[in-house]
Amino acid sequence: MSGIITIRPLTPVGIDFDRLREESQALGFAMLDRLAVHWMDGSNAFSAPGERLLGAFLGDALVGVGGLNRCPFDNHPRAGRVRHLYVSHAVRRVGVGNQLLATLAHHAHNTFDYLNIRAPESAFSFYLQAGFLPMDHPHITHRLTLPSVA
Repeated sequence: MSGIITIRPLTPVGIDFDRLREESQALGFAMLDRLAVHWMDGSNAFSAPGERLLGAFLGDALVGVGGLNRCPFDNHPRAGRVRHLYVSHAVRRVGVGNQLLATLAHHAHNTFDYLNIRAPESAFSFYLQAGFLPMDHPHITHRLTLPSVA
């Protein structure tokens, strides 16, 4: 796949999302299952101030998902959390994840001071390269401090 990556709001339903969800399941990841369940039961609609759910598209094809929530494992009122970040195996290492993460961080500036994540070990190097620092916390593996907005 090649083309221009676009990032836009996403509703996690439909054939494209189901295809990405099935791929993630086959690779042993459950984050898109949790996303779908919590979206459908209303427990996480990414609707609180500063929260959002975004999709990464190559043309019309959904190739990545990422969300931004308030972090429930951090008492700081401006602690955000990157959620359910997944990029299709077919387009990894071409910048989709980086662009999705950068867009989430850009949107986070007005609401959050830093972003936490609980990543699988296989993604540690991705987050380290993106500027996240390791954390010693049972529910937070890495944190990205956002630059101050003047």
